[in-house]
Amino acid sequence: MDTASSAQPELEHLVRRMLIDAGFVVEPSTTPADGGLSVWPDPGRGVVIRWGVPGELPVKDRGRYDTIRTAVRLALRTILAAAGFVVEEEYGRPELVVVSRNGSVRSADGGVRPAAT
Repeated sequence: MDTASSAQPELEHLVRRMLIDAGFVVEPSTTPADGGLSVWPDPGRGVVIRWGVPGELPVKDRGRYDTIRTAVRLALRTILAAAGFVVEEEYGRPELVVVSRNGSVRSADGGVRPAAT
């Protein structure tokens, strides 16, 4: 059994469960039609989390959106870190990436496996 590839769905499930338990509505797709939170696995990176608004924002609302997005990302990062997840942000990308939880590590192929003891 390939531990790296089998751990990715488990990590996604744990992330989704934590966010749902924290009160977030988690959409099953990468682009929720009504805005909100999306969670999906990316084998090369980890479990990706993105918050967004529906449709195109009017120019006058972009500053407000940036403030709200920053607050939501901080809340997500805080909740996940408190639960033992390792969360990364990639410069220029609008999402967070969960790469592991507790004693797990991301393998070279992007999967997550238990750390060697």
